[in-house]
Amino acid sequence: MDSPSADPGTPGPVDAVFSMQRDATAALLREMRSQHIMPTFPQPWGSIGAYLSLLRRPRPLALLDVPDLSQVPDLPQRVHVLSRLSAVVVLVPDGTDSVALLRAGAANVLSRSISPMELASRIAAERRWLAVLSPLHATDGTHEFPKLGPHVKHGSQKILLELIQAVRHPWCCHDLCLLLGDARHPLSRRALQARMTRLTRRMAECGASFTITHQWGRTTFSRARPAPDRSAPAE
Repeated sequence: MDSPSADPGTPGPVDAVFSMQRDATAALLREMRSQHIMPTFPQPWGSIGAYLSLLRRPRPLALLDVPDLSQVPDLPQRVHVLSRLSAVVVLVPDGTDSVALLRAGAANVLSRSISPMELASRIAAERRWLAVLSPLHATDGTHEFPKLGPHVKHGSQKILLELIQAVRHPWCCHDLCLLLGDARHPLSRRALQARMTRLTRRMAECGASFTITHQWGRTTFSRARPAPDRSAPAE
């Protein structure tokens, strides 16, 4: 019988497992199945569905599995951007220096070689700790001001809207490119710019816009604000 967390509609201790090497992570999840602690299937880095799921939970917990460090030279940066969406437990090979990952925002860094029972116990302890913390995300729709969700249909635009609306601090273009790329390459700046152009046009139709700042070769995006009412008399 599968773990209850295998049902995507049933919250489990781990809300999403992101894999940097899918075959190795799939083998790990098969070993962990008896512990009822993780989903049945891993998600690739950049999965829009997984990101949206994390943003819609008040205290999400994600696991980032890294079977081979040599394949992920920018791991601390990836931990940093994922930690803006969720508490993150990172699984790494034995002997990995965990300091940079903890400084980047990891809630914990664990060895991939520990027993399934110990791994399950440590993850359950992280979940208990999360339960006493303030929610990371609002789930009552308050972060969706103005309410643009019904007007944004395309997945690549919807994830940008929800990322910028749900996360408290502004997003740098480089962080968005890293988060929305794949396990090997970030999204290109040109592709991000094209997506943002389409999204801002849709938002303008609804009378809203992001706060966009350009400085030192970086572009930052903050929560949407209503467009000024030009019909109102000046004070």
